[in-house]
Amino acid sequence: MDKFIDYAPVIIVVMGFFIAYKIFVTPQQLNEVFAAFREELDNKFVHKEVHDLAVSELKEDIAEIKEKIDKIYDKIMGVN
Repeated sequence: MDKFIDYAPVIIVVMGFFIAYKIFVTPQQLNEVFAAFREELDNKFVHKEVHDLAVSELKEDIAEIKEKIDKIYDKIMGVN
């Protein structure tokens, strides 16, 4: 017990340092930081599902454009 009393001021200073510089956080604070981080990521990047859907739609549009170009080419060339 005497050792604890001798080191009590040092323990208090170290704990004050940890609290002042937020070395330890509560689970609630950690969840808030993760939520903000997740929201920032959602705003910056596209989800894989959305990306795959957009790519498939673009492929369909390109295929449709190619068909129309082929039809126009056939009309111009006189092939019916």
